[in-house]
Amino acid sequence: MMVYRLAYRDYVADITGMGARLYGGRWNPKGVACLYASAHISLALLEKFVHARGKEDMTGLMLLSIDIPTDDDSVYHVDESRMVTDWAANFDYSQWLGKQLLAEPGFVAFSVPSAIVPTERNIIINPQAARFDAVKFHNPTLFDVDARLSDRLV
Repeated sequence: MMVYRLAYRDYVADITGMGARLYGGRWNPKGVACLYASAHISLALLEKFVHARGKEDMTGLMLLSIDIPTDDDSVYHVDESRMVTDWAANFDYSQWLGKQLLAEPGFVAFSVPSAIVPTERNIIINPQAARFDAVKFHNPTLFDVDARLSDRLV
């Protein structure tokens, strides 16, 4: 399965999940490493956009394409019908769930619905997974954001 990650030039080569470990995110508490990616480039862009604090946060981006093993045992697909109804606003819940899944060394990644586009999926990659070496990272490429989008940020 090909997934996509947008990251700043200085951090795109880090595949250890250090940033997520230091700061936490929707699907991981501080102290737990992971890499955030999306099933589509457009969703990765939307995710980056909603977290941008200003126009400058949308510059210097690189696109990293990542191949994840497709066998059923490597990627856990979270069933949103089994999640709490307020999961998108309940960071305690989503971080708890992500921490449980990231503690499973058999899961290279898990897929979750996006809070922005719930019918699309984000992919959380586990750098501590037993088969992490099966994940293939392609050479990152420069990703220029169209000014019609970035100009909407202050």
